[in-house]
Amino acid sequence: MAVTVSAGPDDRNTVRREEFAGLARLVTEASRHRDAAVELTGDPGAGKTRLLTLLAREAREEGVLVLRGLSVEAEQSAPFRPFIEALGSLRSADGAALPQAAGLVRALAAPPDDPGSEVDGGGGLTRQCQYFAEIRRLITACVAEAPHGLLLLLDDFHWADDCSVRLVEMLLRWPVGGGLAVVVAHRPRQAPVALRVAFQHGVELGSVEQIALPALTRCQSAELLGVRADAPGLEQLHEESAGNPLYLTELAANGALPPNGAVTGEGWGAAPAGRAELATRLLAESALLSRPEHLAAHASAVLGATFDVDSVAAVAGTSRDEACRMLSSLCGRDLVRTDPGAGGLTFRHPLVRRFLYSQSDSCWRTGAHRRALHHLRTLGAAPTELAPHIVNSGNLGVAADAADLFAAVRSALALEGTEQAANWLSCALGLLRAHGQATGTPDGRNGDRPHGHELWLQVVRAVAADGDAERARTLSREILAALAIAPGANSARTAGDLAVVQGALGHADEGQALIAAAMDGPCGEEPAQLVSLRCQSQLVRMLAGPLPNRADIDALSRFTSHADPVTAAGIRALQALSAVFAGDLGTAEDRLDAAAELFDALDPDEPAAGRCAAYLTVLICAESAMGWYGPAQAHGSRALAEARLRGEVHLLPILLSVLAYTAHQAGRTAEGLDHAQQAVRVARTAGRHDLVAFSEAVSAAAWTSLGRAAPEGPREPSAVNGLPRATAAVLLLSEVELAAGDGEAVLSLLLPEGAHRIPQPTAVYAARVYELLAAAAVMTGGDTELWASRAEEAASAVNLVEQHGHALLARGHALRARCLPDEATRLYEQAHALLGETAVGLRAGELARAGARGRAGRDAEVLDELTLREREVADLAGRGLKTRDIAGRLLVSPRTVDAHLTRIYSKLGVNTRAALVRLLADVG
Repeated sequence: MAVTVSAGPDDRNTVRREEFAGLARLVTEASRHRDAAVELTGDPGAGKTRLLTLLAREAREEGVLVLRGLSVEAEQSAPFRPFIEALGSLRSADGAALPQAAGLVRALAAPPDDPGSEVDGGGGLTRQCQYFAEIRRLITACVAEAPHGLLLLLDDFHWADDCSVRLVEMLLRWPVGGGLAVVVAHRPRQAPVALRVAFQHGVELGSVEQIALPALTRCQSAELLGVRADAPGLEQLHEESAGNPLYLTELAANGALPPNGAVTGEGWGAAPAGRAELATRLLAESALLSRPEHLAAHASAVLGATFDVDSVAAVAGTSRDEACRMLSSLCGRDLVRTDPGAGGLTFRHPLVRRFLYSQSDSCWRTGAHRRALHHLRTLGAAPTELAPHIVNSGNLGVAADAADLFAAVRSALALEGTEQAANWLSCALGLLRAHGQATGTPDGRNGDRPHGHELWLQVVRAVAADGDAERARTLSREILAALAIAPGANSARTAGDLAVVQGALGHADEGQALIAAAMDGPCGEEPAQLVSLRCQSQLVRMLAGPLPNRADIDALSRFTSHADPVTAAGIRALQALSAVFAGDLGTAEDRLDAAAELFDALDPDEPAAGRCAAYLTVLICAESAMGWYGPAQAHGSRALAEARLRGEVHLLPILLSVLAYTAHQAGRTAEGLDHAQQAVRVARTAGRHDLVAFSEAVSAAAWTSLGRAAPEGPREPSAVNGLPRATAAVLLLSEVELAAGDGEAVLSLLLPEGAHRIPQPTAVYAARVYELLAAAAVMTGGDTELWASRAEEAASAVNLVEQHGHALLARGHALRARCLPDEATRLYEQAHALLGETAVGLRAGELARAGARGRAGRDAEVLDELTLREREVADLAGRGLKTRDIAGRLLVSPRTVDAHLTRIYSKLGVNTRAALVRLLADVG
């Protein structure tokens, strides 16, 4: 069972098994009436007290008498305080008071003057020796009353008084005999020199064993928290805790380790207790600090992870000598340590700094951050060092601070510190609003400076790429609020680009709100700005999912004379996409040609070229819907390169998903599968679950075309948002089911029944829909003639090559259903010749080959090439059984069935289960 440091009293286990085994040997020695001593050392929170508790429990179970004493800093001046506490509880086996113990306590409570001091002269030294000799005699008498030995546990002995240290030294040099085992636990960094010397001498004499508690290993950390060794986030948590059990449980209690399926034991239930334990311990450590020490500790906490004497003096408002004295005192208490790597000072652990920071007065803290900022500026500190102090200066910030924040934002972005960059940008925008500026420069000019439009947009895009849609939305609003106070030349561009990010995240309403706010303000008054915003408004809708209203898109034609080249090309692309799905393919072709010409002639240095990738996305959607896969691939590759070059990661989910679909439809299956897998990853990170579902549909279709089932299986298209993608997803999944020989599943996907079916096929996809319905009807005994006729009508209406190919396939299905395989094969061959090596062309070729084999009468001979087991698998597959069902019938694994099917496909010259079904049906 996994345990934590803060576990309850009934917990009897520890992750420090090796160290505990060393301590447990003392119990054996004491029970055998042999003296032994152990020095137990470790940093605060390392688990010393925990081990002593477990040792005491085990010793009592063995019959050993256990005494415990605790040293307290506040009572350091009280002589023999831990010994009096321990020996005061000494009783006989029947619980009666021991005269020896009472005498020992009286002797310890009333020592002669300074018995621990080194006094010159015979009288003082004689009294000292006599006193300690008497103490040793009384201890020996007490040990004699413990028939199974006596275990003396002294905890936190770094706070022990000088008399107690001297007494321990005596016990180490001259053991009393009779079975006294002594364990002294202390923090080595805070232990007095005399104690450390005494133990070192004991080691040399062979009377002392030293046990140091090192940092936990990663496996020990996992066991302590009750999680798997490979649990998400454990490695980072272990490193941040430095292997300290107390810090580990505190960090875990603060949510540093996500519990999503990682918890395997009861450790998580106890982890939150570490939070209160750490606070209590640190409060005890800091409670006795003097006012100057408190001031130095709080000033150091304000400065950050590392600091120096001069900086602490500047923040605390004291002299350098005073700061040096106070820091030396804090080092003596092990709250502060030297940092060899940074060449300064640091806290014992970041959690110690966090605690001391929280204990300082909030008003004082605000001023302290301002003093730290001024001091660090005089030293020429980097903007990333200044930024935290600006953020925490509150209303003491000034407009000039924004420039430092913007510089810090750039540095954070370069180091991929997106969250930090977003926080600093938010603070900078607040300063701009508070001082009526839009750039952070004293005169408030807003030009193409790195702290203006480009920087703001870069941060929002980075936040969006991390999937933090809410933060991206908040930052976008803050940017527009700053621009509203002091609008500039780039205000409209900023608003539009921010809206596109929201659209790419799937939040059309938020993007529309940003554009509406810009159009209502001064930034929407210029004709070029106005047409750009209007065009981006429609772009946002398309990126989010649903198609924009065609009338709104056509209305953009009135503004093209004022549009910049990118906006003009974008208008043509939007109009083309709208026309495609309205069935107006003549207009669509005209607009696609015009858009492509404008994009191809675009100057890469054009100021508006940053919007090119988003509009190219619209273009490739329209081209792929038209079946123009070559141009779509070329424009898609260009859009992908530009998006990556300009950091437009928010566009990758939709770009990669459309490219995956295009590549698959063009017959480049491996490329389509690669794009689809990338699209799933980035779309999931961005929170675009509709694009995840669409990309998974493409992936399933790609695996099917390779003759294999998708690793995760086909997806229900209900999550796909927007007419074009939803329709394409349904068609892809229908083709997957068709290849599996499940005609009923195809009908359930395509017939207008249910919330996620196609009520009326889009003109550009109609022939494909009807062809799939005809193929399903062959399997289910439906009306193939009806669907074939509709496919031919739909193909004639749009006059697209791919749709004509689907019409030929549909008619072939109808002929095959009428038992006219030769006529059906000729139509399949025509379709293959028309469509080439596209996805549907490959399917047509497979149907044609199957028909040709049937005409030649070679099907039976081909089947003779199969082994007996392969023929059994083929027969069951031909009857429509799934892989799992076949495995159950033949008492083999599904993987074995898939292996047989792969060999069957190779021998018979087919690629899918549907083709196998048709082949076996033809053979009869």
